[in-house]
This record gives sequence, C-alpha cells and structure tokens, in this order.
Amino acid sequence: MSAAKTPNSADAVRRQTGEMIEYVLHTPLRLKSGDEIATLRLRRPTGGEMRNIEFTGRKPYDLTLQIVEATCGLTRAEADAIDGADVTAMMEIVLPFLDVGTGAKP
Repeated sequence: MSAAKTPNSADAVRRQTGEMIEYVLHTPLRLKSGDEIATLRLRRPTGGEMRNIEFTGRKPYDLTLQIVEATCGLTRAEADAIDGADVTAMMEIVLPFLDVGTGAKP
C-alpha cells in the first residue's frame, strides 16, 4: 500500500479557480515609506504583466520575485527585501501559475 501524498502549496494552487491566494509573510516587509506589508495577494499574471518578465536563463528565485513584483505592484527593491524563506514558500505558489493545465485557472 502506498503512502498518501501530503498536499503542498503547489497542490493548493492547482485547486484554485483563479482567485487571489493570500500569502502571510513570515517576516513582514517594511517599505521605504515606513509602511509595513504583512500579506501579499498572489495571482496568475496576465499577458501584459508577463511582457516585463524575463524567462530565459532565469533562476527560479529570480523568476518568482519578478512574478511577485508584477502581480503585487512591488518595486524591484521592495521585492528584493522579502525574506528568503518567504520567497522560497511563494515560489511553490507562483511558479505553477505558469504551467498550462496545472496552474490556477485564469
């Protein structure tokens, strides 16, 4: 008898119907303005947003941050300030958005 697969973040994304996925940052992000962001709303990027995302030769972390910037309205400096553990967790959520037939529905 095989062990049941434990669902992970990517599995949760695949079950979504295109709604935003609220991600609570383990380490809140402090903006230059002094404001603090504790939650990001992640979603599948649109074609227009993808124009500014460089896919060729990109590392998964870089691609993740570019998707987060494009879909959450963050600047590059703000995205770069996100804690590494949060980037790793968000990578499991946002990269499946790019898989045809497996990511969240538009």
